[in-house]
Amino acid sequence: MATLNQKTFKLHSWLGLFNGAWMVILGISGALLVYYHEIDRFINKSTLTVTPQQQRLPVDSLYKIVWAKCPLASGTNIVHFPQNETDCYSFRVYISDGSKPITHWWDTYNIDINPYNGAVLREGYYRNISSSFMHWLLNFHWSLNAGPVGLLIVAIAGLLLFANIITGIIIYRKYFFKALLFKAPVKWSNWRTGTSGLHRYIGVWSLVFNILIFYSGLQMNWNAFDKSTWVPPETYPRNDMRFASIDKMINDVQHIYPGFDIKYFYIPFTKKMRYNENGETAQAMGNIPGTPSIIPQSSSSISFDVTTGAITGKQNVNEDLKKMNLWQQFNAVVYSFHVGSFAGNFSRILYIFIGFTPAFLSISGFMLWWRRKGKRKNNYTP
Repeated sequence: MATLNQKTFKLHSWLGLFNGAWMVILGISGALLVYYHEIDRFINKSTLTVTPQQQRLPVDSLYKIVWAKCPLASGTNIVHFPQNETDCYSFRVYISDGSKPITHWWDTYNIDINPYNGAVLREGYYRNISSSFMHWLLNFHWSLNAGPVGLLIVAIAGLLLFANIITGIIIYRKYFFKALLFKAPVKWSNWRTGTSGLHRYIGVWSLVFNILIFYSGLQMNWNAFDKSTWVPPETYPRNDMRFASIDKMINDVQHIYPGFDIKYFYIPFTKKMRYNENGETAQAMGNIPGTPSIIPQSSSSISFDVTTGAITGKQNVNEDLKKMNLWQQFNAVVYSFHVGSFAGNFSRILYIFIGFTPAFLSISGFMLWWRRKGKRKNNYTP
């Protein structure tokens, strides 16, 4: 058993050293992204605040502005609707171009528009920090701003981080419940024992959340292992047919699900999309009143034929969950544990602190490894 512990500790140490930078990068960036929209709007308040006027332009007019600015885009998402009279619309535009370097095959472009006069307030690629720091950070956290290559690197880092957690559980298994019940006092006789105690406590208390965070992150990046991700995207012709009114589609949502909170509204530009053979479908994604906060707030949706405005499909996540088994239900809600939205503002604030725990564990683990470096194996102590 001692030999197993020694080997596990050695593996845990090397994984910790290798993962150290990733734990710091992903942990801190993730903590900041908990309040992604709020921070972005605070930083760019002067740019994104508009002067109220008597009447807003229809969404159809704003959509045409985005359409004209991004001729190679496959579609756009309205990712922010005005919450008050001084707020703007935000469009996230998806551009697929296999002729570009692999890191730019699938680009994301941001356009913020004044809803009263159609003026573009801000625009630029998510991968350009000069456009928006928070957009850049979101893309960096997900794929290092390096397309499929970055996606794969982050996915592999997630697997190694998960292995780091498992080996940590094995090493500290005897102290696990003691730490949970605060029955393993931290000894401050020297910096090593104090650091070791804090490392143990923070590791145990953040364990469940970090497992959920890393698992859900890996789930979102798993397509990095799909061979289709590494095939250059084709460019499809734009849909030249007359579009139905997007404003009417948005209004129809309220008739179908009264009180429906639209988080995103996707509008296609082409007749074919990467993930959907039918590129003529517009979709409102959001939250039906009464949906538990543990469920991702864009899980319900209504689909429309973009040329006629006819409803082509509805998805009520509350009804769908009843038809799922326990494992399917877990995977349906695990995204909320990744972004910290499962318990409203309480969990979001909690996640700011949890986001820094991987960085602390990495630094404290390195200090402990450095202290033990050069000691004989029979001096091993967990």
